[in-house]
Amino acid sequence: MNTGQMALTIGAFMLLGMVMLNFRGLNFQNEDVLDNNEYTQKAVAIGRSLMDEIQGKPFDAVYNWKGIVKLEDLTACGPGSAESYHGSTPFNDIDDFHRQVFTSPAPGSTPGDETPQCLHDTWGYTVRCAVTYVRDDDPTQAVWYRTWSKLVILEITNQFSEDTLRMQYLATH
Repeated sequence: MNTGQMALTIGAFMLLGMVMLNFRGLNFQNEDVLDNNEYTQKAVAIGRSLMDEIQGKPFDAVYNWKGIVKLEDLTACGPGSAESYHGSTPFNDIDDFHRQVFTSPAPGSTPGDETPQCLHDTWGYTVRCAVTYVRDDDPTQAVWYRTWSKLVILEITNQFSEDTLRMQYLATH
């Protein structure tokens, strides 16, 4: 083999090496995208499940014991002093979820009663809940006084992804 053929062979191997490195780099990027999609899909499922649970609750606890309700009868956002997610006095209305933070159980641990069913068999997820009264004529404006509209916001994150999924539900009465 002469020097020209040797140079062509070395050049061909160098080109092949560069192509293989580029291909491997693209493959890593594709795996990251697929992983992110999986985390996002699971976050959507978690959020949808918890939102369905919240939507199944009455607008306000006052409806559990009072037939005719006036605006000033509505309760403040947040759970009562004895209420907890699945405790002896469970959440009984939408706004009890205000300021609640739910996390996936650690790997290998048994989920407790305070962990929603949708977070069982997951890892690294955190759900932050916020419920606020909003203006009836402009539900983007949170207010400090009671109205006939409450905005429920869920923010779902995963420790393996930089993305935050935000879901909103406007409850009106």
